[in-house]
Amino acid sequence: MQRIAELRKAKQWNQVALALKLNVSQYLISAYETGRHQPSIEVLKQMAKLFNVSVDYIIENTDIKTPVDAFARNGLTEDEIELLSIFKELSEKEKQRAIGMLLLLKSNP
Repeated sequence: MQRIAELRKAKQWNQVALALKLNVSQYLISAYETGRHQPSIEVLKQMAKLFNVSVDYIIENTDIKTPVDAFARNGLTEDEIELLSIFKELSEKEKQRAIGMLLLLKSNP
């Protein structure tokens, strides 16, 4: 499951860090990422919460990261949620630059 590795790297976690968060071994994380083993439903649910994505996204059943109930809860579109997700991963300096760019776009339609 390549998505596990992608999500883990996006958080800048190594396999050991993810293993500790899921209470499994680093060997299992490696095995999940290479497809040698499949995570249990319980581990998939934990991953979905940690990464704020749906289980379907982790198992590559969809390309939509955010669980459907999150859309309903927040009343946001998929694009808005994607922007927020990207924004959350930026450094403080990058966030300020992004806000500046958005304000510029808004003032110059």
